[in-house]
Amino acid sequence: MSKTRPATVTPFDFRSDFTAPEPPATDQDARISISVAELAALLEDTRQSTAALIRNEQVEQQTEAIRHTNEQLKAALAQIIQLAETLEKIDLSEADRSEVNTQVCRIASEMIDGQGNLFQS
Repeated sequence: MSKTRPATVTPFDFRSDFTAPEPPATDQDARISISVAELAALLEDTRQSTAALIRNEQVEQQTEAIRHTNEQLKAALAQIIQLAETLEKIDLSEADRSEVNTQVCRIASEMIDGQGNLFQS
């Protein structure tokens, strides 16, 4: 006799004619039936969901790029303000002071106007 115990025991239907028993009936509720229209609707829903996920990912990437550029722009404008304050403290003639102020304002204006280009792409 074997020393290992069987994990499960399957009952055998003994028959006098020794024919194999009928296979167990399959549960008809376990089968899935789907029409062509339902399959097409599922495929369309999958396509739309995938497209929405890709759009969301692209929007997140663009938002992050804009956020990064905005931070760089803020830092550059802060440096321009520091430069303007430093130049105001320097002993310059009134004509030079006016020229420097005009140039600093022009640079800052170009940077701010360039910020509008972020939203055109």
